[in-house]
Amino acid sequence: NISDHMFSAVASPMVGFRRVGFLSLYLTTSSAYAPIGSTIAATTAGSLSQRYQAHLFKDRHHSNQLISSMSSKADESNIGLGDVNPQQQSQQKNDSSESDIKTWRERIAVSIAKSRKVRGGNYVQIATVDPATNEPRCRTVVFRGFQPGPSTSADESCVMKMITDDRSSKVAEVSGRTEQSAELVWWFSKSSEQYRIRGKIQFVGGAGKFELDGDEFFAQARKQQWGNLSDMAREQFYWKEPGVPYEPQAVVPPGGRGEDGKVLPPPDSFLLMLLFPKRVDYLRLGDNFRQIDEIDENDVFKPERVNP
Repeated sequence: NISDHMFSAVASPMVGFRRVGFLSLYLTTSSAYAPIGSTIAATTAGSLSQRYQAHLFKDRHHSNQLISSMSSKADESNIGLGDVNPQQQSQQKNDSSESDIKTWRERIAVSIAKSRKVRGGNYVQIATVDPATNEPRCRTVVFRGFQPGPSTSADESCVMKMITDDRSSKVAEVSGRTEQSAELVWWFSKSSEQYRIRGKIQFVGGAGKFELDGDEFFAQARKQQWGNLSDMAREQFYWKEPGVPYEPQAVVPPGGRGEDGKVLPPPDSFLLMLLFPKRVDYLRLGDNFRQIDEIDENDVFKPERVNP
């Protein structure tokens, strides 16, 4: 479902709350990415281990200092490839050299900055596989920024944040597969760049149904995201079960607020949906530059240029 699609703001690591590029998510069944499942399974209900925090929330291949130095440069170029002048084209060609390969997290920060004014750029498509039929299912949701970690900021985080309804089919389709792997495709029309981001989907609810439900840090992140929604978006989570024969909607708390006007606690139907990346395939059509980032045995993203 689309939640808060007219009123939402996206937390990008470079420019605060902005709209960003298009994204698609594809559930994969490959067992090659089972290690991320074992990593997350090692997490205790009360807290996250230091290694888990570093792995899921921080690309240790780059520093905060580098991200900060890129911010001012990203704000200076809000243009698409059709507007690139010869000097900028030359700079893009220089960026294709082996010696100037950056991690995907560094690249995507700049891509977001260039595309921050694209209308509807934070609408994303997420595809799953029905475990009963092995048929694909696809729908549109909203990308809501990078989720900070217990000891890292949004600028450092690689974890991608969305929301969904616990009663929606996508939850059962993702949870129905042990690895819960997914591939997110993020297309930036402003700069003709594509990111294919593979990893694991994790849900955070309030009923103790999911692995991260008992973690206080994620419980607070879910509560904060609930408060950041528009009144109209919050109301949707009080509607009747989606996908069943139509009945008139019951009376819902206006704006998800109580009689005193304060936002009510999130209902159990409201879920925080997180994608934990493990492999990223980056393609820039302007000069057909392509690279792949994969996490190595030390949980560090290692970029490598490959043929497009």
